[in-house]
Amino acid sequence: MDVAESTPADSLPEITPALLKKYDRPGPRYTSYPTAPKWHDGVGPDFYRQALAAAATQPERPLSLYVHIPFCKSRCAYCGCNVVADATADMDAYLDCLEKEIQAVASLLPERRTVAQCHWGGGTPTFMNVRQMTRLFEALTTSFSVLPTAEIAIETNPASATAEQLQCLRGLGFNRISFGVQDLDPKVQQAVGRCQTQAQTQEALSLCRELGFQGINMDLIYGLPLQTESGWRRTIDAIIAMRPDRLAVYSYAHLPQRFAHQKNVDALQRPDVAEKYALFAAARKQLMDAGYHAIGMDHFALPDDELAVALGKGVLHRNFMGYTVQHAPDQLGFGASAIGELDDYYVQNERDPAAYGFAITQYGYATTRGMHLSRDDIMRRWVIRRLMCTFFVDKALFQELFDLPFDTCFKDEQRLLEYYAQEGLLTIDEQGLCIMPLGSAFVRNICMAFDVYMQRDDTTMFSRTI
Repeated sequence: MDVAESTPADSLPEITPALLKKYDRPGPRYTSYPTAPKWHDGVGPDFYRQALAAAATQPERPLSLYVHIPFCKSRCAYCGCNVVADATADMDAYLDCLEKEIQAVASLLPERRTVAQCHWGGGTPTFMNVRQMTRLFEALTTSFSVLPTAEIAIETNPASATAEQLQCLRGLGFNRISFGVQDLDPKVQQAVGRCQTQAQTQEALSLCRELGFQGINMDLIYGLPLQTESGWRRTIDAIIAMRPDRLAVYSYAHLPQRFAHQKNVDALQRPDVAEKYALFAAARKQLMDAGYHAIGMDHFALPDDELAVALGKGVLHRNFMGYTVQHAPDQLGFGASAIGELDDYYVQNERDPAAYGFAITQYGYATTRGMHLSRDDIMRRWVIRRLMCTFFVDKALFQELFDLPFDTCFKDEQRLLEYYAQEGLLTIDEQGLCIMPLGSAFVRNICMAFDVYMQRDDTTMFSRTI
């Protein structure tokens, strides 16, 4: 099924604030299923070794690598990531631990070292200097073999990444980069502590283009303190003029009970619910009018970008880093709080860098949480990923893979699916489920129909779907 032909950009209906309000609720982003809050605490290195032993039996399958750098010089007020704001953090000591972990993991995958995707996130990965970035990359490439076609990506701040760092990254082989912009309104930037001028953002983008980075992404956030619709529209217009290849437009989740630093903006006016809907609706319309294609709920890509092309061909993939064109079914996570996925296992490291370092020094591994998926989990994960990545679930393919009829497995989900069909969000027939143009913005809601953990317990805190 060619999704691009069935949902061309100019045929997508307008997503109104009223429609957004109707379907707004807490819900997972489905970078995994079951989602991380449902994993088990107290899962240790022996569990991870078991997962790695199973992964080692499939040497022909490529890997995805994720490295978490938790350090930032200062913490932005909106941040919900695992971050340590410490400009004096000992990065070399952290690299010592990363090298030990990389070597320990690789030793259990003697015949499986091929890498199709590598991603550095944080924190701020460019907290590292050029020497340290080179050291980390060499540690990875000494233990693993990175394919010439691999996607090698990094997240960074356009105001703090230097030309020397960007040149170094490109020289090492990085070919994708994501800039956290959030908003270009100076008042909003000052309120959340994320200040960069429009000129700095443009300069960083232009340099990355000159250096040969592809799939350049910018992150934006709506619902931040002091945001107004007029100021937000100016930000979107400015970003469109810069023409990044991709955009992620995220909803700000104000959760001071979980993230104490967010209390710093409690006294500042934030967009109310109706205003927040209007901000997203405005951004989506401006981007679509400018030629960007919608990728799921909150991602956008130019029509010739790999993400949009992969969506059109039905070969888009998704993992803990989000959407990707590289199919690497298993992911290894390195660093504090890093997550790994190995077939039917999920694992996560200690979140605190000190606890992570101690565990690596003592055991070589820092696994502290995880889950071994049941057959039902695996079937539901497959369905959710097909919906998130292709907007289509092929019933015949499901039966071929799992030797069970789709309608029999998910008869209890039919009522809610039929409701979404009546709403015009999807179609249901003998061939399968197909998300319609109207439903593309609400794919997370549709996926929740298959999430038995949400059905049993909807009290876990997630970001809202809008």
